[in-house]
Amino acid sequence: MERFTIGGVEFLLTKHEVERKLNGVEPENVREVYAEVNGRRYPIKQALAVAAGLLRGAFTTHDAMRVFRKLALPVGTEGIDPGTMPERCYTMLKSLNEFDKQEVTGVVRGLLTQADRDNCFIANYYRGKAHIETLLALKSAKDLQAIAMVARGLFELAVDTKLIDAVPDAVKKILAFSDVERLRAARKIVKYKAGSTAAQVDASIHDNFIANNAKRIEAERDAMWPGEKRLTHWSGLDLAKRVALLKAPFDEIYDVEYPQLSWYVHSGLTGFVNLKGETFNMLAASQNKLAGECYIVLLTAIIDEFGIAKADPKIKNKLKLAKMLPFTDGPEQGGALQRELLG
Repeated sequence: MERFTIGGVEFLLTKHEVERKLNGVEPENVREVYAEVNGRRYPIKQALAVAAGLLRGAFTTHDAMRVFRKLALPVGTEGIDPGTMPERCYTMLKSLNEFDKQEVTGVVRGLLTQADRDNCFIANYYRGKAHIETLLALKSAKDLQAIAMVARGLFELAVDTKLIDAVPDAVKKILAFSDVERLRAARKIVKYKAGSTAAQVDASIHDNFIANNAKRIEAERDAMWPGEKRLTHWSGLDLAKRVALLKAPFDEIYDVEYPQLSWYVHSGLTGFVNLKGETFNMLAASQNKLAGECYIVLLTAIIDEFGIAKADPKIKNKLKLAKMLPFTDGPEQGGALQRELLG
């Protein structure tokens, strides 16, 4: 029995239960992605809607793919020209960014007072927004490595944002860790200068920072992370433990996609050996799609944290529309999707 969460709704599902519920159900025409159940191919959203009892407008194709892959049910595509995926995924980022500009940015800028917790969300949001605007400037297959770096950074930002409500005293730890890192960096520079007197490095500012702040920062560190000898993240957890704490969809992304992103970020030839030229575009598309998913996590966190849905109850459906519209084929499909989501 696997546990899933989609759009805030948690449910349990097994492969056997999917097969049982779809037994005797006639498949609709497959236009894009399908799930194969009982030897028959169903549009993947039809299959999940029937199996889990969800409204089709309440989840995305990517959500359904994640569920069926976790249940070891075959997933594939029909009717999609793979050559269109790079443009579709790039257009999705543009669409999400336009949604952000129209629906979210103004709210964030208009906040009159900002508590420490607010600033933690806002800082991650602005960093993510900047990442997306960087991706929108990377339009060539030769930009693959840069796209991978940005997508990897967005994933880590999305994880950090979700951790705020999962780790006790998260806000205090985030702020204290910033000082811990500054102190660590200052000490490293001072140590280097002391051992390399000929180096053209002015360490006086760092010396002053250590003298004025070391005792306070060390006391905060000991209080926040007692007994922690090697602190590398404000949560006190490495990335594997962070995603394990958050579970889906972060655990799957970390196990399946994150290692591949790292191939294109770190030195070495893994991921490049025998890679055909046309594959670069498809890899860039995949990484842009992942970046879009992480952007959605950040946008949803801002919507929830600052109560934007209270003023606009349809805002999350607008976000879904922004994500899904680039994957429709023509005005008719786009219009049908808009009517389904927004009425």
